[in-house]
Amino acid sequence: MMREKLLAVLFLSFIAIVLSLPQQSKSKRPTPVFKQSKTGGLLLPDNATLIRDNIVDTFSCQDRIYGYYADVENECQVFHVCLPQTRGSIRWSFICPAETVFNQATFVCTRTESSIPCEESEKYYVLNEEIGKEVEEEEEADQERGKENTTKTSELETVSKKSFSKNSRLLDRERMFRRH
Repeated sequence: MMREKLLAVLFLSFIAIVLSLPQQSKSKRPTPVFKQSKTGGLLLPDNATLIRDNIVDTFSCQDRIYGYYADVENECQVFHVCLPQTRGSIRWSFICPAETVFNQATFVCTRTESSIPCEESEKYYVLNEEIGKEVEEEEEADQERGKENTTKTSELETVSKKSFSKNSRLLDRERMFRRH
């Protein structure tokens, strides 16, 4: 019983001390200050302006299908992922690492000399239509095009089976682009 009284007194003393400490009124609390975004309104990492100065935010996902899109106005150093919704669309933006650009033909950031010219990126936007398609659909389309195209496709597939590398993937992408 004595022990319980001692704990109660200690507890009440602790509360009395906490309540007697000066408290800052809500009006005197500092208000957080948000800096003006240097990334043109895009949600990019803080160090994005170290990679590219003067980032502009003019790209729109309006009327675009799901896919990856190089931002030509930012010299392909920025790319966006668009996801259409019932009302409008959602856009996620990314910046490629220093000394790289978004290669619209392969959907990855590559060195400039290994990439397609940025100004041609919009021609490759149609490759987004291939995202999510099953391989069977491609094979059926090849059969419809005739034996000539099938032979060429078989040659490309043989090359890509021999060495699955970045170059073979690029050949496949270029083949798909030529279909459109």
